[in-house]
Amino acid sequence: MPVDQTRSRVDGYDFRAPDSWDQFADVVALAYGGYAAVPEYRKIIGDIFEPKRSLLAHRAGETCATLALYSLDMSVPGGRQPIAGIGYVTVDPTHRRRGLMRGLLQRTLAGLYDRGEEAVAALHTTEPAIYGRFGFGSATRAVRIRIPRASRELTAPRTDPPTDPPPPVRVLDPARCGAEITRLYEHAIDRRPGMLRRDDTWMRRAVLDLPERRGGAGRLLCMLAGADDGEPARGYALYALTARWENSYPRYEVNVRELFANDPAAYASLWRALLDVDLGGTVVADRPVDDAVLALLDDPRSAAPVARDQLYTRPVDVGRALAGRGYGAEVDLVLAVADPICPWNEGRWRLRTGAHEAECARTSAPADLALTVRELGAVYLGGASLTQLAAAGRVVEHRAGALRAATRAFHHDPAPFCPTVF
Repeated sequence: MPVDQTRSRVDGYDFRAPDSWDQFADVVALAYGGYAAVPEYRKIIGDIFEPKRSLLAHRAGETCATLALYSLDMSVPGGRQPIAGIGYVTVDPTHRRRGLMRGLLQRTLAGLYDRGEEAVAALHTTEPAIYGRFGFGSATRAVRIRIPRASRELTAPRTDPPTDPPPPVRVLDPARCGAEITRLYEHAIDRRPGMLRRDDTWMRRAVLDLPERRGGAGRLLCMLAGADDGEPARGYALYALTARWENSYPRYEVNVRELFANDPAAYASLWRALLDVDLGGTVVADRPVDDAVLALLDDPRSAAPVARDQLYTRPVDVGRALAGRGYGAEVDLVLAVADPICPWNEGRWRLRTGAHEAECARTSAPADLALTVRELGAVYLGGASLTQLAAAGRVVEHRAGALRAATRAFHHDPAPFCPTVF
């Protein structure tokens, strides 16, 4: 049954799909500080852009608000699922406080549900407090680490056989090793939830290095571990140096954009090489909250880790979303879900998980847990804890033991992580 779209109307504005990125560009630039995109960046954003899926608010011949929608493929507990990626949600400052953001989001989510498309939506946000109101929960976290060069003593990983030397590391221009980066990243996708598959266009964006967008850093460089004598590389790191001086001594920041490796030895070799960069003072990186580098450091406190929110997700269709992921334990639970933004999700849902598949369907049985769709979004990738959310008063347990069982089922190890911003 088609969803009623009257709730997403805003008087005086027309919502429609744009013809191209050009209809978004000016409003997006204004929303992000007024910086005009250089032609090369504008082209690659335009290549990624999906105009038929995106939405703008239009009035009197002008674009007043924007929402880009991307067709993404993401690793989730148990496999991969199509995800609706939301980006560039902006409103012209002269049209604020009129319900345009709400209208764009409601219309987009209702359209996804009505057409039977992606069951889950996801976004990165510059203002986290806004999107909880629309049912998006904090699903992944990153930890910012700042490792001083003085802390470069790392625990030696065990190897098999024990006599294997650490793989050598070479520094190259990323343009010369695109195939290796693509292969190694693809190998990493299914290791933890939250990772996005990248086609050629998304991969070009991942290694894009425009002087205008370096923020004072040098050019992007790539380290490859284990790529000698014709052997394939076993790991890579993308990084750039930012000049810093202390008391006339160089203390450059080594800013790591990405680092992935196929095995512990290659992983450790990359970190050793980063901590040994000439003129380097501190290695800075955003990593998964359970990243192995914190176990490699002899002095993990020296990294001064600071956790922050990262990706936000929300079910568009609760039944399909919960049935489409894997679980860490078998459960039979009834969830009472509240979702004022997407009312078709309201009600009680019975979730039954088995060894290889899950079912989630409407039920009239009494609820075991009560929560909003925001909490379901937070635990969808297995990073957030239902027990923690209950302690904050955001989940209510109606049957003893249901909370503990649900927490075990939704949890995933390793923790989710999403290094690709969209």
